[in-house]
Amino acid sequence: MEPIISPWLIYFASRADAVGTLFLIVAVAAFAICLIGFDDLTKNGFKLFISIGIISVILTVLTPTTETVYTMMVANELTSDNVQAIGKTGKDVIDYITDQIDKVVNDKEEDKK
Repeated sequence: MEPIISPWLIYFASRADAVGTLFLIVAVAAFAICLIGFDDLTKNGFKLFISIGIISVILTVLTPTTETVYTMMVANELTSDNVQAIGKTGKDVIDYITDQIDKVVNDKEEDKK
């Protein structure tokens, strides 16, 4: 039997927060280089680091959280027939499934420790 949600999607969803943090670190580093090395940077170097910083900030804002990715995956698989069969609202179903995925992922991480 094939899973409804790919295990690979769950893996990449669990890394979403780390990717957002990485973009934030790159943005802070790029702006710090511009401030600290302002006198030593050429005009092109300054533009490069400002551009990297701005792009990193945009990517930080656009990177979804792990919970948002889980919700998107679940919402993609839900149909109105599925929700009516369960008898709950769509948000209740999404919250329940997201919690279950989160439990499975957290249990796996605790087993590794």
